[in-house]
Amino acid sequence: MKNAVQLIVYPDSLGGDLKTLSRVLKKYFQESIGGVHILPFYPSSSDRGFSPLTHLHVDERFGNWENIGEIACDFDLIVDMMINHVSQQSSYFQDYLSRGSLSFYKDFFLDEETFFEGMGRNEHDLKLLYRPRPESPFREFILEDGKRKNIFCTFSRDQIDLNIENSQVRKLFLSFMDQFERVGVDMVRLDAVGYSIKRRGTSSFMLKETRDNITWFGEQLHNRGITSLPEVHQKYDAQIQLASQEGVDYVYDFNLPLLVLYTLFFGDAKPLKRWIAIRPTNAITTLDTHDGIGVVDVEGLLDEKLIKKTLQLLRVHGGNALLRATGTQSDNVDIYQINVTYYSALGESDEGYLIARALQFFIPGIPQVYYVGALAGSNDAQKVERTNIGRDINRHDYTEEEIQQAFERKIVRDLRDLMKFRSTYEAFDGTFSSLSSNDAILKLRWEEEDLWCELFVDLHSLRASIEYIDQRTKKKVQKILCESVKHE
Repeated sequence: MKNAVQLIVYPDSLGGDLKTLSRVLKKYFQESIGGVHILPFYPSSSDRGFSPLTHLHVDERFGNWENIGEIACDFDLIVDMMINHVSQQSSYFQDYLSRGSLSFYKDFFLDEETFFEGMGRNEHDLKLLYRPRPESPFREFILEDGKRKNIFCTFSRDQIDLNIENSQVRKLFLSFMDQFERVGVDMVRLDAVGYSIKRRGTSSFMLKETRDNITWFGEQLHNRGITSLPEVHQKYDAQIQLASQEGVDYVYDFNLPLLVLYTLFFGDAKPLKRWIAIRPTNAITTLDTHDGIGVVDVEGLLDEKLIKKTLQLLRVHGGNALLRATGTQSDNVDIYQINVTYYSALGESDEGYLIARALQFFIPGIPQVYYVGALAGSNDAQKVERTNIGRDINRHDYTEEEIQQAFERKIVRDLRDLMKFRSTYEAFDGTFSSLSSNDAILKLRWEEEDLWCELFVDLHSLRASIEYIDQRTKKKVQKILCESVKHE
């Protein structure tokens, strides 16, 4: 993988389809990114691609494998593989509904009787389950012969959990990986892998067997020359452990989004500095994704009181749109996340936003920038009102005209310049250090032979700058990110 910024994008969110996406990437981001994470482009029945019918085909609305391959020729390509579930509209589950015990796929899924080992439903065991929804995961389905089956569905009725320990299910996933190898995929995100192993009497989340499963997937991907990225939202110390596990190449740093908000809101870098000192460096850093801003990840780095203070100010900045998108009236998938664009989370402050991105880019790891964030997008309240899906607040679809208009804004051009610097400055392949300073100051430095760059941030004044040695002239340069701004 290139040590450069990666852009996260839906197949249809920048121009409408994959062919247009390829053109937009070359026109606006060619020099500022090294990779593209294209969110699910497979045929799907819901959850904007995360309820896949299969991973073997490209939804014809977006294009085809040739379009995917074209992007893979120009950028590192990251794709999703949904480990935990498949759409109820998939041929696998539909065959099971029609043929029942005679179906080849009858053991692909986990019913209530099998989960409880024939002992009947146990409410105590249900309460132990770690889930993004509070109700029982078992949903009733009626087979064609009239039999009723309660099937395990972690996320929604449309997303049927797979019995990943079944050998035939694993063979199916191997066929998916073979297709990824053929088209030139560089990294696979193991979506919702933390939920993939179920055991009665446990949380059924990140068990020892789950970790073994992550290792197996990583090894199979490595056999095909593909990098592994498990997607797990869990307390920070678990991510540190996961980062050193066999078969794991990178982990997500989901702690940064809330930590950076707290740092900028309250002018206190102490928790962020603590995390910088102990965090794994084989990380994918994010401030924003297609999901919301995670809360559970940062527990222990911020105490409960500080988390509440941060969320209170976040809600003030996000306004009524954020409250609607994150409230119980919205059709949310995950109760552990706040739905908001990162630009709106910072009160649409250009200065604060640029500082947040600079911090992300200087902290060790490969940075990913979500497409709405790359265009400094505000909350899309109108879309949430239309769909009643909270996450849609951060899922605006841009036309080519809107993309052009976005790049007429100084903050968007400044961010692209900062992305280019992070993607091309050679010292980021060198040695990192967080220099000593008081808790209102951050100094982050990279050195490689005769090159160095240093980010300075004064959190009280919101004054920030980058000093570096020019790679061509070898002279020292200072780039002002923002002048003094009164800290609120």
